[in-house]
Amino acid sequence: MTLKAPANKKEHAGIPVYYVGCLEQGTSKDKLAWHLLTSEPINNVEDAMRIIGYYERRWLIEDFHKVWKSEGTDVESLRLQSKDNLERLSVIYAFVATRLLALRFMKEVDELTKESCEKVLGQKAWKLLWLKLESKTLPKEVPDMGWAYKNLAKLGGWKDTKGTGRASIKVLWEGWFKLQTILEGYELAMSLDH
Repeated sequence: MTLKAPANKKEHAGIPVYYVGCLEQGTSKDKLAWHLLTSEPINNVEDAMRIIGYYERRWLIEDFHKVWKSEGTDVESLRLQSKDNLERLSVIYAFVATRLLALRFMKEVDELTKESCEKVLGQKAWKLLWLKLESKTLPKEVPDMGWAYKNLAKLGGWKDTKGTGRASIKVLWEGWFKLQTILEGYELAMSLDH
């Protein structure tokens, strides 16, 4: 099937569109059926499975855009003087949104919660976070992701009043932003000696 160009855009060629159908397996009466259209050629089962895999990851993509655009870094509210500066800051915020999303997902998987927090925070960052929120000297071992999640959230104002152990992305962003300010202050203070 070919999707024709709009009538006012005759100079554009039509786009070939391919169909992938998928029916949920099992005995349930309420099986899901996916009817997907794609511009990527489908020549075999592997091609169809790849498209289904893309669709299965749609919620992760939606979450990223929510974290990047509104709930987390709130890139949509940026008002800068030039388009170039807006683009540069948007790209930086996209990387931050990816880290916040990774931190949230790692918190939800027990094995990943025990991973080193240096997968998301640099060495200086976690040490400064430790000194800011813990009332003891730096540990010999690098703290885990669970510690980083909880303490970034605390720095962002999270109190866990509902006892869920889950902080909002907005709170994680606030904590991340405050930690970056602390890091910047540390770097400025260190530059005074040189």
